Order: sequence, then structure tokens, then C-alpha cells
Amino acid sequence: MALNFIPGGPGAAFVLPRDIRDWLPRRHLCWKVLEVVEELDLSGVLAGYRVDGRGRPAYHPSAMLALVLYCYSKGIRSSRRIEAACVDDVGCRVIMANREVDHATVARFLRRHRLAVKDLFVQVLTLCAQQDLVDLAAVAVDGSPMHASAGRDANQCLDRLEAAIARAEQDIDRLMTEIAEDALRAEGTGAGEALERADRRGRSAPARLSRLADRLLRARAAGDRLYQRALPPPSDLRAKIEAAERMVARAERRLAAVTAAHQARLDDHARRTRQDRATGWRAANGRPPVPLDAKTVIVRQRARLARARAGLERARCPLPTPLPTAQASLTDPDSRLMLNKRGGYCQGYNLQIASVRNQLLLAIDVHDNPADMTALVPMVGKAQRNSQAAGIADEAEAWLADSGYTSTENFQALDGLPLLVSVANERTQTGRATPRVDKPVPAGWREMAARLATPAGRDLYKRRGALVEPGSAQMFQRFGRRLDHRGIDAVDTEVKLLGTVHNLGKLFACHNTNAVLTA
Repeated sequence: MALNFIPGGPGAAFVLPRDIRDWLPRRHLCWKVLEVVEELDLSGVLAGYRVDGRGRPAYHPSAMLALVLYCYSKGIRSSRRIEAACVDDVGCRVIMANREVDHATVARFLRRHRLAVKDLFVQVLTLCAQQDLVDLAAVAVDGSPMHASAGRDANQCLDRLEAAIARAEQDIDRLMTEIAEDALRAEGTGAGEALERADRRGRSAPARLSRLADRLLRARAAGDRLYQRALPPPSDLRAKIEAAERMVARAERRLAAVTAAHQARLDDHARRTRQDRATGWRAANGRPPVPLDAKTVIVRQRARLARARAGLERARCPLPTPLPTAQASLTDPDSRLMLNKRGGYCQGYNLQIASVRNQLLLAIDVHDNPADMTALVPMVGKAQRNSQAAGIADEAEAWLADSGYTSTENFQALDGLPLLVSVANERTQTGRATPRVDKPVPAGWREMAARLATPAGRDLYKRRGALVEPGSAQMFQRFGRRLDHRGIDAVDTEVKLLGTVHNLGKLFACHNTNAVLTA
């Protein structure tokens, strides 16, 4: 019997249809991305190109944007992998009209149009709102660390950073001196070897100087981050200013009291002396009081007032002093050493998301603070602004967050919102620890606990985990936990792009469901 197989391999001369639109089925991801890009406003991207037609032709921004969104949707984030996908991925070849895009072109496109790429998040959110995917019955906020493009070993303390800055400056001065000396020596002697050495050193100098300058700038940036992080938070700063103002007011009252009391003694002594002289009495009136400037208690109170005023000035204009153990990364100064969810530490950023039903993202952002506490108010504000920009008129009915966001400052700043934040830590919630009764309760915590203790509050807070935690898991499973860019601006653009692609997936899933239901 003869074997019956469908033939394959490179023997076929032509296996693709002549029309590129027949290469892929109509429900393929490629066509969905192209359809979405046609609906986006790309005026911000087009504004960066020349309108006189001069220069080398550039790839159309809509094609480049579709290529990036398509590759990111498939988990391809590296510019070199995107370049390779333009060869072996049919969807990329359809988008780019069978052209191979260089990886540097992709990287420059994203770097050049960072603001426009960030704006895509709101535009895609608008498309989701038009499909009634945004349900504001409850909004949950959560944070999770993402690994930066830097290692833990690159962290240095302030002393080592200052030493690195000094070494880089000395190396730059030495290099410039050597280049100048070689040039002068070659001009003076005219020897061929000297000219060759000067020419060789001159050709290599720009690359060496660029490396030294980059090292110097990164060391200075890391040192600046240490001083910035040493500044007290706004809440602590206000508390210190108020305490210093109270000390100044108390010192002024004490000085005024002792000054008035001693002035009364001086006036009384002067009055009695005048009366005695008027009556002709020459007997002693006792030892006269010392002048105001010589009174010990007044001198002490004036010194205390001066110290209090100096403390008030320091509180108003604090001079940051980094701790000896504080460290910053030479590779990515904006990243921080953060605690992993499963223990251990990583060099990374704190990824914050605000999610609604079906894990649709209202906002996504990165913070360099390992603690979630300072991110709640900014994330609520970003989610509200994004909702308004997307044309969503409704207000969120509830804002949910875990115990990592618990603070009196957050409760006061978001007092007018339906906020539910757990005031018990994980060990207390799971019964592994009992709450301390003797510990003082901060302001606002009892009210929040009472709100959570109601049946409606309990039922609503139970939805928090299902709203936001699967969204984080989906992003990490799809894109991984490691960032590719360095610097807060580039990282923010990257996570905005990840959030945009995540919401695009929700939008495409909705289209698939509607197509199945209407079929």
C-alpha cells in the first residue's frame, strides 16, 4: 500500500496567496490591531515629522505603532526580537508590507514619541468605555514590585558615590590633558610616531570621553536621588513645621512673661527711688535690679527663642542628610531595593494599578517608593482623570485597597470618597496574630474599621482580590516581571504601553464574544 501524506517542505515554488489580505484569517490579531490603530488619534505622533518632504522617508507612524502593539500583544518586547519577528512572523510582515524594520528604528520610535505612547492608554480606555466594558461599581488599587534593568550589586552608599564622582572627574581631566599634550608634542616635533599616536588617541578619545561622562552623570544622579529620598514626606514636614511653630510661640510667651515681670521690678524700684528722693529720704532702697539685657533668665529665654526660630527655619527649609546605610543604583538611579512578594529583595519599581471588573485597568503607574502607602492618593487621582478623559461620566461607587495603603493622611485626603481600606495586617486577618489592645489607634482607623464591619462593607471588600489581583497576574504572566528600560520616564512609558496592550486584550476578547453571540 502507498503512503498518503499532504506534501510539505521548501519544494513548493509559491504557497502564499497573491493578495496580502488573504495571508491571515479575518479574526487574526494582526487585523484587530490595525483596526484599532485606525481609530486612534495620532496627531501627537505626526507632529514630530517634517512636512516639507525632505530627508529620508520614514515608516508611517501608524504602521510602527501597529507593529509595536502587535508584538507586545504576543509578548515580544525586545526591539531586536521585534526586528526578527518582521522576518518570521506573518502578522508583522503584513503590518509592515513585507519590510524588515531595524531594531534601532523601533527603539528610536518609542523614545522619540514617549508622550504620545503614554496617551494611548487613555485612548484605548475610551474605546473600552464605548463598548461598555468599564464598570465603576468598584475600583481596586494594588501594587507589586517589578524588576528593574539593574542588579542589586550596583547599589552604592553616598561615600562610594562621591568617590566614584571624584575618580570620573580625575579620569576626564587626565584624558583631556593627555590629548592636549600629544597634540602639542606632535605639532612641535613633527615626528611621524608622535603624529600617529596623537591621531590614534584623538580618534579613541570621543568614545572614552563618552563612557567617562556617562559614568560621571550616573554617579551624580545616584547621589542626587539619595538626597531627594532623605527629604521628609509632606505629612512629616507639615508636622515638623507645626511642632516648630508651637515651640517658637511657647518661647515667645515665656520671654514676654519674664521680660514683663522684670520690667515691673525695674519700674517699681525706680518709682520707690523717686518717692524717696522727693521726700528727702536718703536711706537705701535695696540693691537695684540688673538691667534687662543682663538678667540671666531673660538671656536664657532669648537664646531659647533664637534656637526655636532656627529650628523653624530648618523645618521650613530642610537640608536632607542621607543615612550612612542609604544606597542608590549606579545603573538605574531611579530604581529602589524592594521586598519581593515571596521574600527576598529585588532592584525594581513599585507597579501600581487601579482595576475594575474583568481586570480592566483605569490607571497604571510606577513609584520608586517600596511602600504602597504613598501611592493611594496619586492613583485615585490618576484613575479619576483617566475616566474623565475617556468620557466616563459616572463616579466610582467604591474604592478598595488592602492594608498596605492604611494611613491617617490617606483617610483625610480621600475623606469625600467611598473608600474601604483594610486597617488590619495580613497576620491579623488570617488569625496568625492577635491585635494589640494597648496600642493607640491613629485617627480615622476606628471609623474605617466600623465601615468595614458592616455587612455591605464586608461584601464589597471581598471583591477587592478578584478585581485587581488577577489583573496583576495576567500582566506578569504575559509580559514577565522584568522591565527593559531605565529611568523613571522611560519605565513609565513602558508600563503605560503594557497597560495599553492589557486593555487591548480585554477589548479584543469582547469583540470575539460579541462575534460568537451574534453568529
